[in-house]
Amino acid sequence: MLKRAFIFLAVFVSLAVRGVETNSFLITTLNCYFFFGGAVTKREFNQPRTSEDYWKKASNLVSLLPSEAPLLIGLQEMGHAREVTNFARIAAARYKCGYLPLFVSGKDTFTEQNVAALLRMGTGWGLADLPGRDAGLDASLSKHLVLHLTNMTSSLEVCVVHLRRAVGRSGPKKQKTQDEALWLWAKKRFQQNTNANLVIFGDFNETKPPGDSAQGVAVLLQPGSPLHDAFEFSKGIVRTHANGNAYDRILISDSVVKGSAGLKFVGISVHEHDKGKGADRLWFTDHFPVTARLISY
Repeated sequence: MLKRAFIFLAVFVSLAVRGVETNSFLITTLNCYFFFGGAVTKREFNQPRTSEDYWKKASNLVSLLPSEAPLLIGLQEMGHAREVTNFARIAAARYKCGYLPLFVSGKDTFTEQNVAALLRMGTGWGLADLPGRDAGLDASLSKHLVLHLTNMTSSLEVCVVHLRRAVGRSGPKKQKTQDEALWLWAKKRFQQNTNANLVIFGDFNETKPPGDSAQGVAVLLQPGSPLHDAFEFSKGIVRTHANGNAYDRILISDSVVKGSAGLKFVGISVHEHDKGKGADRLWFTDHFPVTARLISY
């Protein structure tokens, strides 16, 4: 009941605060490295254990985000609704604007971590329906969140994800199953609307570099697919993690690349920091925020 009330409030507020739409906006993803409160999970994952530690880490994470307030922030390795709400408060204080926390509990039973999102309020964008989990993804992806955003001229379908690591004997196969499930989800969206504006972003735990034919996300980028890895349009070596890998990705539909349905991709950037190793990692994260800029028209 409380979860439903939380989601209903999120939709109500987002629709109530629609303001003047801005032309250019950012979408950002960040893996928060076990941003839990002490009582969220019984397992030990280097999460904050005291109130002081909790708020210190929350502030540190927000400090890593882009200097410009993003429209949408996708978050991985979050605790529960409390963590998302408190993250939103600190982001709002930093950027001097309101952020709406969006959260639905996932099904991760090992770490009990979740994904979530924050939507900037007063921009002309709102939620077309309730944020939630997709029935077609539910069996394969324990950590995903589906959003449908709209403004006065266009719409954007979003899936925030955190895929499993391809470790252990069955790891690669299970990760591939998750990528395949995402492909089927996207394919259904395109069957309903061949010109859909669609974004899948988050931590794919992708160990191969962008463009590598052996990468797990290749199933989503197969020949003829209307999806692109936004890193296709960047130059140089890409790394989104302190160990040098590009785990985090932003996948965008062909319509967003071409600007054929009211939204157009402008560019992608990685906000590297030096807090991802040693003791600093516990207070920050070993992932780097990844941001795409789009234009709405």
